[in-house]
Amino acid sequence: MPDTSDSKGQDRPRSLQIDLQTRFGRVKGNLSVPPGSVRLAELAWNSMAIDERLIAMATASEARQGRQVSCKQGCGACCRQAVPLSPAEAWMIADVVASLPEARKAETLARFTAAKERLGSEGFGERSLHGASEAEITRLGLDYFKLGIACPFLVDESCSIHPNRPSACREFLVTSPAENCSDPAGKPIQGVPTAGSLTDALSKLSAMVMGGEPQAIPMTLALEWAAANLEAGSVRYDAAMLLAGLVQFLGPGPAATQAQSETSPATPPVS
Repeated sequence: MPDTSDSKGQDRPRSLQIDLQTRFGRVKGNLSVPPGSVRLAELAWNSMAIDERLIAMATASEARQGRQVSCKQGCGACCRQAVPLSPAEAWMIADVVASLPEARKAETLARFTAAKERLGSEGFGERSLHGASEAEITRLGLDYFKLGIACPFLVDESCSIHPNRPSACREFLVTSPAENCSDPAGKPIQGVPTAGSLTDALSKLSAMVMGGEPQAIPMTLALEWAAANLEAGSVRYDAAMLLAGLVQFLGPGPAATQAQSETSPATPPVS
């Protein structure tokens, strides 16, 4: 539920005690909770520490089985996919663009405009995922990839906002040869299994507090969507409530996930 109180630093620091069982092991510890209320965009940014921990567990499991991540700087094939964002991350990306220096912001906005125009000219505006089968969704993704539209943040085949990239980008890792990613329809790609999708969890959480169904927004259309939903993105919610709900959606079920907020000194990120 929206938090309409004006806390502005009046709340003491809090922590969230989490106990999350995943396919790769257990994540247990205290997560610092921002005092007062936050926007969903702020929640998305604060939840990236959880995602990084889950990703580290997954890649460590792959390494123990002799499979090393082959992704490297300059390998930008995955940056031409239809990267899905949760509503929270679409607003987060809009915040990132708004914070860029003016010259860099103008260049980035121009790339977003060009990507949108290209999608429109190729008829993607008439294609919908609503009611689509898994095969149709796969075909849509492959057709998008064939267009070769680079992510607006891709510069010199590397991510220009790497520290601020969304969860789908963090989680997309492969152990197959990096060059295979340039031909997903013709060459085998072995991805790193994830312990949970933060994109899905944030989408479900956004739907829970905002109402409606979970949704995913393509990266190239994120700014347009965020601007069209500016008022919803400005609503503030209790931070502890949002983080507790997010942990629940990340877990395989209520019995395997426990979340409890408490008033206490700020604690280090989950370890």
